[in-house]
Amino acid sequence: MSNRLLDDTDLCVKCGLCLPHCPTYGVTAEEGDSPRGRISLMRGLMDGTLQVSDSLEDHLDGCLSCRACESVCPAEVPYGRMIDAARGEMAERKPERTRLDKAMASVLTNMGRLQLASWFVWLGQRLGLVQLTRWLFGNKGLGRLASLLPPLQRPRGWVGHYPAVGERRGRVALFLGCVSRMVDGRTLGDSIKLLTHLGYEVDVPRGQTCCGALASHNGLMDRAQTLVNRNLEAFAGDYDAIVGTASGCTCTLAEYDHLTDAPAAAQFASKVQNVDSFLSQAEWSDTAFRDTAPVEVQVHTPCTLRNVLQDSDAAIRLLERVPGVHVSALPENNRCCGAAGSYFVTQPEMADTLVSKKVAGVSESSHCVATSNVGCAMHIGGALRRADRDQAVINAVSVAASRLK
Repeated sequence: MSNRLLDDTDLCVKCGLCLPHCPTYGVTAEEGDSPRGRISLMRGLMDGTLQVSDSLEDHLDGCLSCRACESVCPAEVPYGRMIDAARGEMAERKPERTRLDKAMASVLTNMGRLQLASWFVWLGQRLGLVQLTRWLFGNKGLGRLASLLPPLQRPRGWVGHYPAVGERRGRVALFLGCVSRMVDGRTLGDSIKLLTHLGYEVDVPRGQTCCGALASHNGLMDRAQTLVNRNLEAFAGDYDAIVGTASGCTCTLAEYDHLTDAPAAAQFASKVQNVDSFLSQAEWSDTAFRDTAPVEVQVHTPCTLRNVLQDSDAAIRLLERVPGVHVSALPENNRCCGAAGSYFVTQPEMADTLVSKKVAGVSESSHCVATSNVGCAMHIGGALRRADRDQAVINAVSVAASRLK
């Protein structure tokens, strides 16, 4: 990995075409906060010119991993792979960097602990303990995370198979995700409801676990590999598609063939789609929906859907097929909201600077904001609540599911 990262840094020709597309550089105007500057820092780390320092960590950890730079790079520099590898190198040289990540992973990757944590958070919100946590810890750590939680549904379990309603059109497997299981059960339930009512059998494979995104983005590659292998085994069935409801997870699943040499990885990755992408292209009739009062919905496109999965308009295409939904993109929809995995918790100042532009673009006449990623929904939703705005931020499939007959 070390030699590969050093070789990858040579691919960057320092042309600077990425600079206008980098959210953090747009805020700070510091070279070290640009893709070009960060690649130079990575090279210095790998060739021994630089050691792990507070300054180096600030610049590399300040990257959102939005991969906007990668999507416009004429040299096709694999920046996403590089920033993960650089963080892994820093973790090897400074193991204490990963203590919090390992603690989070011990919960998110263990389904028993995850279910227990889900109940704890739900009960805490109902009893007012979440609000107390915000008061005690302010805008950092647990207090920050508590402030971003939407109103939670009671935790629920998922059966292994949901039959199609009416004419059967196909069979898909649903990836649940760890964070979604804890805080976004509504989207998971609405995805199953929408898929089955539009003619698709839905399997929820046992044995599935976290996609590995948090581990890989924080340099814990051995842990990520373990999670990849567990999911490949769990999803070994014959499916028309493997669908995810959170584009951050879905893009990681779609790149499993980059994370492992396992023979099953390429076939697995080829079947992965975000649920809104899948449904926007699937065959179904709009007669499945009620002709109810029209609503105005604005769409925020996550970076992972735009820059990695290459399907920026998935949610818009889906909602345009639903009667009565008037859909438009948020202004500056090509810019990161600042959620970026765990970034909106660990880097609150930059995250809030970036999300403020999203909040400013939400129309007073909008019924809600629809997005395709749980982290974006939490971050934008939290910012809207802090601004005393009424609009909820929900997944696009929930908008569609609410209008089924």
